[in-house]
This record gives sequence, structure tokens and C-alpha cells, in this order.
Amino acid sequence: MLRQIHKLTAIQLCNLFGFNEFRHTKDSKKKDRFMLLVLAWLVVIALIVVYVAMLSIGLAKMGMSEIIPIYLYMITSLVILVFSFFKAGSVIFQMKSFEILIALPLSKTAIVISRFLAMYATNLILSLLVMLPGTVIYGIGIRPSISFYILSVLGTLILPLLPMTLSTAVGAVITGIGSRMKHKSLVTAALTVLFASGILIANFGLTGRSEQISMGMMKNLAEIITEQIHGIYPPAIWYGNAVVHSDILSFIFLAGLSALIFTLMILPVQKYFMTICTALNATAAKNNYKMQSLATSSITKALWKKELKRYFASSIYVSNTMIGYILMLVLPAALLMTSPEKIELSLGYPGIIERAMPVLLGLIAAMMPMTSCAISMEGKNWWLMQTLPIENKVIFNSKILTHLSVVLPFYVVSVILSILALKPEPLGILWLILIPAAYILFSSVAGIAINLKFPILDWENETRVVKQSASTMVTMLVDMVLCLPPIICLIAFKTISVNIVMGVTLVLLILMTALFYQQNNRQPLP
Repeated sequence: MLRQIHKLTAIQLCNLFGFNEFRHTKDSKKKDRFMLLVLAWLVVIALIVVYVAMLSIGLAKMGMSEIIPIYLYMITSLVILVFSFFKAGSVIFQMKSFEILIALPLSKTAIVISRFLAMYATNLILSLLVMLPGTVIYGIGIRPSISFYILSVLGTLILPLLPMTLSTAVGAVITGIGSRMKHKSLVTAALTVLFASGILIANFGLTGRSEQISMGMMKNLAEIITEQIHGIYPPAIWYGNAVVHSDILSFIFLAGLSALIFTLMILPVQKYFMTICTALNATAAKNNYKMQSLATSSITKALWKKELKRYFASSIYVSNTMIGYILMLVLPAALLMTSPEKIELSLGYPGIIERAMPVLLGLIAAMMPMTSCAISMEGKNWWLMQTLPIENKVIFNSKILTHLSVVLPFYVVSVILSILALKPEPLGILWLILIPAAYILFSSVAGIAINLKFPILDWENETRVVKQSASTMVTMLVDMVLCLPPIICLIAFKTISVNIVMGVTLVLLILMTALFYQQNNRQPLP
């Protein structure tokens, strides 16, 4: 059985990263796409490492080196909790691929364990990317004993177990609740967004409370933050006690608890896997359909309605994009509850929040546009769109219009909350309105262009398209890169005019949106 587990896990990981297709395909375009994807991943990895390193260096300079391992452990666990939660119902308990595998001479236990191991491997990569830079910087500054490095490595290896197990259990419960309801995708998506939003708000709560600390309390800041982390995620404290203070009992307790909860989860899952899958994938239907009057619409409106139905029919599609929209509301709402001046004082950049807020809102809104996978979501039905006597422009416009329709309410409310929180001058209000709108429009059009370059039409699981595709990742990377120049200018050059930076940003966004739009209309359908 061990050989089966190894083979199944390796196959899942190779398919996840597209290595099998790259290795066996003779299509040069697919090979080029894979190499571009590898390059994009390297850029993302570099950004993560640089961010973690800067965060760790900043904490060290503030005299809080001892909370570096604790803080990074908590943040990594929360990120894994959110992302594993999105994948649990559609990856672990995916019925279609299980039916294909169970027909082969394979053990059911091997299939189930391989799915958990594949998810564990991807989460472990994230854990290493976050924990290793922080561990290195802590080691350089403190020069701890060899036990610190040993326990840090062992702690990083067990880090994904607890959040992954909890998210799988919660994800299964939410999927099971939604499966029995009429609009199961909407219910599942709503519960998913509420759960993820609660985690994000808890993290914002930690930041918000720490900003209320006066400068005279800086000496006790590490203890205060440690207490707050203990209230949010106690395992991070146990990990900190183990690696920082060489508390072996804390490490044994953490490792034992993680292994115990993981075992308690995986044993009943592999035993009752078929029953759980059947229950989670069940649907409720009524035979009371009645024919009503039919109505006609314009082509664009009909396609727009189709796109909306397709969007809300997928819980993973809705939840993945809604998180960004929820963050659009959380950020200005957090500023309403705390003083922006205190945050700016702790950052050492007076006025930076008001200056950079339009770009920050635009970044959050543009991170996860639904257009980045709108074409791939058509899947094997894409040929139907190709046979219709409709111009490509109309198809793309309907997908862009759908994205704008969904994000519009969040955009309006976030702008209003930002104005109430920051009370900017008239020009500041103008930038709060125009800059996020320009980023939203750009990400909508750019998402189509990138999805045309990296289409996935042979998927069996929506998670592969929404969360694991090159198109989604490249779109997110492009939007992040476009937000960096104005933010860097505002931070590096404190005397530079905000109006000049925002004006140049707006013009460039409009020009790039127009170029992408024209390119989309000239490009053939995949």
C-alpha cells in the first residue's frame, strides 16, 4: 500500500504543477506556457521571501526578535487554514476522480491518504517559504543554540497538520450543509466567505489592537503581542516556547496534538469515505417544474445572465473572488474603528495611508478578478460558444460586464467608508473614486487576455481552474506589480505630489486597459 500511496501522491503533485503535461507533450506552445509559469512562480516565491525577510528585520530592529517565530507560525497557519478550507470539499472529497481510481486495483485507504499527502505537500512548501527566512534572520541576530534550528525544522514539518485538518473538517461540514439546500452553491459560498472573513478579521483585530499601544509601552510590546497571538492561535505560542526557550515539553505537546487531531480526522474519513462523499455530493431536487412565459434579450444581456448563473453555480468560484471584495470593505472599516494617525505613527510615515489608500483599494479589488478564469470555466462546453454566430468581442464583453456587476456594490461601499475614515480633500476623494475603478477595469480586461494565453479546458475539478491555474496566478502577479510603483514612489519620495503620482497611474492604467482590450478582440479563441 505504501507504494500505491507514493505513486498516487506523486501523480497528483505532477498534475497539479503541470509537470506531466510539460514532460510528455510535443506542443511547443504548452512547453513555453509551462516555462512562463515557472518564471512567474519564481517571482512569487522571491516576493514572499523578501516580504518575510523585511518583516522579520523590522521586528528585530524594534527589539522584538523573540516574537518572529511565533508571529510567522501564526500567519502561516491562518493562511493554510483559509486555503485548505477552500480546497477541502472539492479536492479531498472529490467524487468523480475517486470513481475512476476505485475501478483500478488500488486500495481505498491509499487513495484517501494520497489526497491528504498531496495537500500537505503544497502547504509544506508555503510553510518553508515563510518560516525559513524568518528562522535565518532570527538565527543571525540572536545566535541561538543548535536545538533552535532542529526544533524549527521539525516544527515547520508539522505546521500544516493542524490547520489543514481543521479546515478539512469545517469544509466538509459546510459542503454537507449546502448540499441539502436548493441553492447549495450560494449557501456553501456564503458560509465559506463568512468563515474566511472571520479569520481575516481576527488577524486585522490583532493589528488593530497593537496599533493602539502608545510609544511609552514599546518595552512591553512583545509581551502584549504574544498575549494577543495566544488568544488567536495558541499553538503558535507552544511553538515559540519550544524553539526560543528550548521547551521540549511544549514541542512534544504541539507535535502530539497535531498528530492526534490529524489521525482522528483521517481514520474515520478513510473508513467512511464513500458515505461522506455520497452525502457531500448529494443534491436536493423537486419535481414541481412549471413552464412559464419565455422572454428574449439582446445577445450581450443573454450572455451576461448566463455568466452570472455560471458564477453563482460554483461555490469555489464565488468564495475565491469574494474574499478580495470582502477585504475591500474590511480595510476602510478597520480605519473607521482605529485612528489612521496612530497606524501611520507606528509605520513611521505620517500621511501615508491617505496618500496610498486609492492604490491599496485598487490592489485588493484587482487581485482576484473572475475574468482570470472565466474562459477556462467554460471547460468542455467551450466549443458551444465557438459555434455561435457571435463576435469574440461580445463574448469577452459579457464576461467583463459580469465581473463589474459583482464588484460594483463592494467598490461603492468601500469608497464611501474610505471617505468617512480618512476625510480627504476634494482631490483625494476624486482619486479614491477613480484609481480603484481604473484598477478594477484593468484587471477585468487583463484577466481575459491572460486566460486566453493560459486556458485550461480539460479540467475535471473547478479548483484546478480557480485556484491552481497559471492564469489566476499570473493575473494576480501582474496586478501586484502594477501597484508597486506608485506605492514605492509615495513611500520613497515623501515630498512628491500625490496628484502627480495618481494622475500618472490613472493615465497608464487607462492606456494599458485599452491595449489589452484591443488585443483581446484580435486574438482567436482557444
